[in-house]
Amino acid sequence: MADIDKIMSAVQFPGVNSAWIGLKCGISPKWQWSLADRDFYGENEAEFRNWPEGHPKVGTDCATMTAGGQWHDLSCKETFTFICYDEKSSTEPYLLVKDEKTWRDAQRYCREKHTDLASVRNQRENDQIAAVERPGGGPVWIGLFRDAWEWSDGSSSSFRHWDLTEPNNALHACAEIWPSGLWNDEGCYKLRNFICYEGEVKRTEIVRVKLQVASHVDVDDPDVQAAFLQQIGQRLRSKGLPANAKLTWRKQSDGKVFHKEKNGKKKKRDEL
Repeated sequence: MADIDKIMSAVQFPGVNSAWIGLKCGISPKWQWSLADRDFYGENEAEFRNWPEGHPKVGTDCATMTAGGQWHDLSCKETFTFICYDEKSSTEPYLLVKDEKTWRDAQRYCREKHTDLASVRNQRENDQIAAVERPGGGPVWIGLFRDAWEWSDGSSSSFRHWDLTEPNNALHACAEIWPSGLWNDEGCYKLRNFICYEGEVKRTEIVRVKLQVASHVDVDDPDVQAAFLQQIGQRLRSKGLPANAKLTWRKQSDGKVFHKEKNGKKKKRDEL
């Protein structure tokens, strides 16, 4: 949503009904997460799946999670309760919304009220979401969806901001943005104004860290991890790290950040 806000604040639409953006419809649909921030996912975490045998099927493009933690793909137009993710909460990041909505309406609600529909990065998070109490034990929407749309610059962003009934024409393979900020699919042959951008240079640096802590400290506690990260950030910034640099812990497939060394020390195997 931050990119949409930047576009709407920088671009004026005087007498213009729409403008092209760099989204086009490709050939092969693929599964991806509604929460598009790539920094949110560690190595291979965006590819975690928990389909049972027989799923996913053809023609059903949104994912639910059963009370047992398995995923089923269903029509995005069906209505279910859903799980939102809230990045501001370290203790209860997954929230059940008991109102039944279509997948698109659920996505819109989660983005407006919290962060997004829930992503599932590993088995630990899958178990955590499955354990959220739900009325009747029925399926809930999660943030996984399938489509064939892709960005012209080759980026892997899965962010979508379609109007409620869009895209709705299989012959329209290009996307335009309206003055409202919502998107519409349109025929690529039509003449439109268009929006360009200059990409920012982004550098990712991976640092391995060893920590020695008292035996009573629970290093799996999200609040403890946040405190460690804050202290590390302060130290690095005092030595010249830019103030806008983003620091995050990266998790392995087991969902953990820290692991013990054989000599009893804590070793961080995932990267910062």
